[in-house]
Amino acid sequence: MKKNLLLLAIFVLTAMVFTSCKFNDSPSTPVLTPYKTTLERTIMIDVVNIGSALNSVYLDLISDSTERTKYAEALLSNTRFLPDDMGYFYVESLSGYCIVDAAVPAIKGLYRMDQTTPNGQYYVRDMINAAHYRGHGWVNYDFKNPVTQKTEKKSGFVSAIPAAEWYVGSGYYASETEGKSGLTENAREDFEYQWFVHTMAQGMAGISAAYAEDPEFISRAYKTMVHHINFDSHGSGYFFVYNLHGVVIAHGATPSLEGKNLIDYQDAKGNFVIQQLIDKVIADGAGFVDYYWLDPADQQVESKRAYVEKIQGTDWFVGSGFYHVGQ
Repeated sequence: MKKNLLLLAIFVLTAMVFTSCKFNDSPSTPVLTPYKTTLERTIMIDVVNIGSALNSVYLDLISDSTERTKYAEALLSNTRFLPDDMGYFYVESLSGYCIVDAAVPAIKGLYRMDQTTPNGQYYVRDMINAAHYRGHGWVNYDFKNPVTQKTEKKSGFVSAIPAAEWYVGSGYYASETEGKSGLTENAREDFEYQWFVHTMAQGMAGISAAYAEDPEFISRAYKTMVHHINFDSHGSGYFFVYNLHGVVIAHGATPSLEGKNLIDYQDAKGNFVIQQLIDKVIADGAGFVDYYWLDPADQQVESKRAYVEKIQGTDWFVGSGFYHVGQ
């Protein structure tokens, strides 16, 4: 329920921005979403996705706390997102201990309940309260930016991992939004989906490396994560994983496709969709592909744009995309 309320809030926030822009701008002026709004949406959804991924694996595959820590480290230690790799994740327990911090690995295991900002704010307690009582939320505090070496305003978003009584978070510094132009709707969607997929590709690469001796577990973990992530209200917002031969490894919208080879699948325009995705991954490692696909929201074949990225160290790739609704 809490996750659904969060997704509704994100949807309403975006709709309000678009609506206000449309009433204030002339018909010839592109509708722009402020960069800060896009950045916050991206962080919120990415954090919720990672929280859902960890929670689902902990519920279905891993019950031991030590093994849960190992999995979180594998998924997040080398995962970065946003321009200049400024985005990273941290996981902490509701009792105040650091489980993993991708930016400062040395604090793993430290008790942080009493950590304060320069002005005395118990920001870790604020994060715990947001995760424990609301399931998710923003916490604003002052913190030293490792890039500028200055103390500045920071906003962190956290989301609960109920199965472990932990939470995951990420955030941004105020300086990251300075001088950034607004984005058109198409540019906003490209920005968001690129980072959603990039995050998952890096995390999955970490899992594949850490559990290389157990390929069956890797496959089960991928499926478990993908099956329980959905971050869009109209049918988009799911991940899919294929190998470079066209076999479906995991599919968030249609699990019944798993194990099938779709290399010869053609869309409504005759395009060999899966082959195009594979070609993009082989040629560039990652990128966007436009095609037609069945929208699970209305069961109609619609125009779709997907971002795909190779999972390093494997012959698999992960992707996600959005439908051009109403076009």
